Amino acid sequence: MDIELNTIFRWCNDVAPMRQFYSDCLGLEETFFRDDEEHGWLTYQIGQVQLVFIRASVPLQVAAEFARNPGYRGGSLEAESWILKMERPSFEAIVKRLQASSYKLYAMKPEQSRPGALQFLALDPMGFTVEIYTEFEAS
Repeated sequence: MDIELNTIFRWCNDVAPMRQFYSDCLGLEETFFRDDEEHGWLTYQIGQVQLVFIRASVPLQVAAEFARNPGYRGGSLEAESWILKMERPSFEAIVKRLQASSYKLYAMKPEQSRPGALQFLALDPMGFTVEIYTEFEAS
């Protein structure tokens, strides 16, 4: 069966703050941005998956808590979240940018989720839990 995830749509209150988080802090490669009275669209291509943020027509609730996830001890909200896996240099650069930001962080330093892996969690402007993750040779 040849099925693959192609597109994820995420509704948000404002695409500009989402752009600051995902483009400026996380360094994702933006493929489209439009923010005017008629449309609020922001898209990224992540591997084979297109991530699309769309401005909602009415204000949406912003989560204030981290989502529960079996990969770390913490989080109280039973909500979806995702993990962005990357090489160690990209991980370290993103962690530094997030540490210098005003975004809500789960911990101020990366945590070792298991031998040979580091994770760092932040809430995006809509309160969506995003885990930055890397693997490395454990010594």
